[in-house]
Amino acid sequence: MILRDACPACHSQQFKKNGHIHNGKQNHQCKDCGRQFVLQPENHVIDGDKRSLVERLLLEKISLHGICRAVGVSIRWFIDFMVECFEAAPDHLQVRLPSRPGDVIIRGFEAEADEMHSFVKKKANEQWIWQAIQTVRF
Repeated sequence: MILRDACPACHSQQFKKNGHIHNGKQNHQCKDCGRQFVLQPENHVIDGDKRSLVERLLLEKISLHGICRAVGVSIRWFIDFMVECFEAAPDHLQVRLPSRPGDVIIRGFEAEADEMHSFVKKKANEQWIWQAIQTVRF
């Protein structure tokens, strides 16, 4: 951990408090050069064990914020990590097309329809909404 007693740019010891940064730490501003800095910056590095745990949790049906709370990482780091994982995946994931069209098995499809209605501002202005949901049976 770094403990500063001067500006990191000009090494002046003349600085003032200047609000807080995004994570709540006290921000300071140098009176000589105007640079903003934090007296006790911390750089949190996520180790390989946490990274592998996050990769395993992504395969489960857990919310993204739930994974962040369980592992103890920020949502910003988590989104950046997911982007890294998806960019590392190959574009062609060994998908082979069937040799003949007869090799394709067509599964059954089901559709569900539902309707809703509501009044907009007065009963004479009745509005209907129709929903259709298609499901696949395997």
